[in-house]
Amino acid sequence: MNKSILLATIAVLLVAGCAAPTQWPWQQITTTAIGGAGLVISDFSADPTSVYSNSNARIMMTVSNKGGAAVPDTSSVIYLTGSAISLSDTTGTYWHNSAEAIYKHFGKTMNPEDPVRGTPADEKTITWSLTAPNVTRGTTRSDIFIGRVYYDYQTTVTGTIWVYSESESDAARAAGRTLNKATFSSTSGPVALITKASPDPVVLATGENSFTMTIKVSNVGGGALYRTGAVTYTAGSEDITLTTDELNKVSIAVSAPGMTVSGCTGEQELVGGKDITLSCDVIITSPPTTFQGYPITITSTYGYNTERTATVLVSGR
Repeated sequence: MNKSILLATIAVLLVAGCAAPTQWPWQQITTTAIGGAGLVISDFSADPTSVYSNSNARIMMTVSNKGGAAVPDTSSVIYLTGSAISLSDTTGTYWHNSAEAIYKHFGKTMNPEDPVRGTPADEKTITWSLTAPNVTRGTTRSDIFIGRVYYDYQTTVTGTIWVYSESESDAARAAGRTLNKATFSSTSGPVALITKASPDPVVLATGENSFTMTIKVSNVGGGALYRTGAVTYTAGSEDITLTTDELNKVSIAVSAPGMTVSGCTGEQELVGGKDITLSCDVIITSPPTTFQGYPITITSTYGYNTERTATVLVSGR
């Protein structure tokens, strides 16, 4: 090879090596957030995906609890709907089976993974067996099925907020000691909570006893958030109708021994489903003379639903 060509080739390779990496079509770049999981529909499909008139097909849904809270059977329901479903239909116009049910239940508590005991997240597969409608010979149509899971859930943040007196803060800095900052740990759920203390660490001058804490609340699960209690999960009396007033509602509770927290608890609304940041006024009952770590637990409770779709092609014969 000509030496000048070889050198040019090496130069190109070196420049390419310094450039930003290429994102190939099969690569996925994701943003990590606190939360993002709960009851996850890991599969929703039809078998087969193409049938003739009056043939049978199974609709299958697999659900796993990928979050950090258990879901009792009394706090969840599975729902099947679609473009052409009427289970009691006798005309052959719709997908039907009078022995089936639109609503189904897990029949058990869906527990999350337990790393301490080494137990995996609970997973359950639910099926519906349906008969295809009549379609004119020589024609086809695509019918859409939608599978949804409605459930009550919670996301919990636990942490420690460090509070220093001004004199102790000065003494620590003079001695070259680093002041402890607040630490927070969150369970996984479709609602994310990001908590901060301000200032951090909290340094109180003589006579002071308060600081500010913020809680950012986000819907990160890809589904719909609703007020706890808005859906009736009871078998035989299921009701999944949600009004505008019931959507995007979450309840926040704070437990903070040694502190009084106000201004950010109770029911909150994520207007339009957008993030909100709550500002909490925190009063320390007995400020420390030196420094102290105060435990805090923040719990958000809410209803949530996610869905997936599947399509079946029906051909006339």
